[in-house]
Amino acid sequence: MGIEKHVLDVAVRQGGYVTRAQMIESGLSPSAIDRKVANGTVSVVAHGVYQVVSPDRHTDLLRGATLALPKAVVSHQSAAHLLFFPKLPMLEPTVVVPSHTTHQFRGVTVRRCDDLIPSDVIKVDGLSVTNTSRTFFDLGRLLGFKEYDEIGEALVIASRMDLESFERVTNRLARRGKPGARAAKDFLEIRTGPNRGATVLERRGRAVISSGGLTLPVAQFPIPWDTDRRFDEAYPAERLAIEWDSRAWHQQRRAMASDRRRDRQAAANGWVILRFTWEDVVVKPDEVINTVSTLLKERKVAS
Repeated sequence: MGIEKHVLDVAVRQGGYVTRAQMIESGLSPSAIDRKVANGTVSVVAHGVYQVVSPDRHTDLLRGATLALPKAVVSHQSAAHLLFFPKLPMLEPTVVVPSHTTHQFRGVTVRRCDDLIPSDVIKVDGLSVTNTSRTFFDLGRLLGFKEYDEIGEALVIASRMDLESFERVTNRLARRGKPGARAAKDFLEIRTGPNRGATVLERRGRAVISSGGLTLPVAQFPIPWDTDRRFDEAYPAERLAIEWDSRAWHQQRRAMASDRRRDRQAAANGWVILRFTWEDVVVKPDEVINTVSTLLKERKVAS
């Protein structure tokens, strides 16, 4: 006993899956469906849901999962791929179910949540999918911070994600113990204000310098020729300053003239300023260590 064409057509549109109600609507009797199950023509994947043909794509599995599971929404890595995130994470078919009950669907990771709201969900190719901000927040529980930060930065630069919108999502979701909350907060902290950004970046920058076996610089050292202002870090004896640049890329462009003026003032007073960004500290820590070490040696000899 084969599969009727009208049933097969419905299943193909749904990734190879069809519901019992759809089969009955197509003209099959309940007993005919049961016979197909018994002889292996179709297989049961969930209550009232059957696999008619094997899924051969990522989206086929997702269509089956969203058909079979109550209010399932494509999320996490799967949502990132459907939304064409830059620097895509490794693909793992994933949906989230707003339920306290554990659900399963073969080939798909099924996660539970109780904080998914309608504005978190959009439609992509007929599938319910978490939107960009919610998807990026959820990835925080799965990725190392370097990879997470690079994806988020690329989304912001491409105008795919607005920082204010992401901050609203984070403030709503980031309760104590919520997976991904720490990564989301750190991502925002280095981009939404010089004071908040400095907290994370300076801490990580000092850790990098310490890991290289170098003496730690003096934090918040008063600028000798402008004592109302301070360097982020300084080696006074070598007249070497370090600035941890936590500004977002658009802020950096506006501040270039001020930075250059400050650098000229430093040079006129015999100082050198080293400027390091988040990318320098996280992606190229050895370069930070080597640069600081080299300048310390050169300026110690010169003095």
